[in-house]
Amino acid sequence: MYENVMLLDAALMLKGVVLKSSDTEQIRLANRKLVVDYLRVHGPVARVDMGPVLNLSPATVTSITSDLQKEGRLVEIPTTSEGAVSRGRPRVLIDLSAKVQFVVGVKLSINEIRIMLGDQKGNIVKTQVSELQTLALNSEGVVEALCSTLRSFIATLPSTQRPKAIGLAVQGVVNGLTGEVVWSPALADKHIRLQEPLQEVFKMPVLVANDANCLAMAIRHQPKYQQLTDFAVVMLGYGVGMGMVVNGELYMGHHGAAAEFGHTKYSADGAQCLCGKRGCIEAYVGDYALYRDATAITKLRQEDHLHPTETSMAHLVELADQHASAVEDLFERAGKVLGYGLSNYIALMSPETIVLSGPGIRAFRHLEAGIRSGLKGALVQELMAETSLEAVDWDEDMTVLGVIALALQKID
Repeated sequence: MYENVMLLDAALMLKGVVLKSSDTEQIRLANRKLVVDYLRVHGPVARVDMGPVLNLSPATVTSITSDLQKEGRLVEIPTTSEGAVSRGRPRVLIDLSAKVQFVVGVKLSINEIRIMLGDQKGNIVKTQVSELQTLALNSEGVVEALCSTLRSFIATLPSTQRPKAIGLAVQGVVNGLTGEVVWSPALADKHIRLQEPLQEVFKMPVLVANDANCLAMAIRHQPKYQQLTDFAVVMLGYGVGMGMVVNGELYMGHHGAAAEFGHTKYSADGAQCLCGKRGCIEAYVGDYALYRDATAITKLRQEDHLHPTETSMAHLVELADQHASAVEDLFERAGKVLGYGLSNYIALMSPETIVLSGPGIRAFRHLEAGIRSGLKGALVQELMAETSLEAVDWDEDMTVLGVIALALQKID
């Protein structure tokens, strides 16, 4: 994943290319980002251990970490080898300080605003959840509600924890470059611009991201996946989303809304999707689609089938666990649709890994056979052989961890 940007400097000089001061500064900033990212995931570590992993010279690591320490962002942790008497200077580990550089992460979903304070390490320090009838608000009302809730939250923080950036995760189609929510099942209006008004009110950097991209960032910051350069994360839940990491970076596309995997087609004249079109993968695999279709084949409690609760979805999985054949078949069909969609992505992008996660992973044991069947039926083995498919449990809402990570990038 990591490229030695210092070697780039040397290579360009050997070719007779004169680097401008701005080029040198970009290289320095790129090296600094490597160090900060590595410490965020793996710290505390020794300086001497970082260089070989990041392909940076000891002098470069020392220079960058010294600057971070002067800024108060880095702390030293003296230690000695266990079970042995240390000779000479004790081994010193370094890590990012959890007492500086705070950001706020916001998750806007159907009828709920969740606000988190995150520290420099990406840990969540404080959380506030508020109910909000999101579908009853126009675009101005959404902005007002966000500003009001954020003001109240920030006012409760001590001066030492005042945030330096805000990250906002939203369900639906989001232009991550402009901060515009093009369409969301959580909101009544379309084309809602959130980034500019929030930046104007709070006088700090603001980013707005699709929730699946936030999940991809959270997965990206897990040690197991940090070395991958080309992979995708599929978010299963109310809808179906995807976050793509290409060449080590989150891929946004030309219009800032790439990888709307859930709205690629399985059948031209198929099931109705909430986006207004028919035959989308989400129209078979999303929670609302599964619950809608389940109401036609088995008796379920009365509720708005387009907005099933987590309790209702857990009950649906429980019916499959009890071998209710119609529900088992429903999940297997959904898995096969998902498998066909993934086969198209693999054929086009040839990723190292595809990670499945999100609240909908609760049903993975009932989806998996269909997924494998769909992949096998749609893709020749040679194309599938080099791509692994993995499921990551949804033990906590990783979307909020991802939006904190994205907000931190604004101040790194």
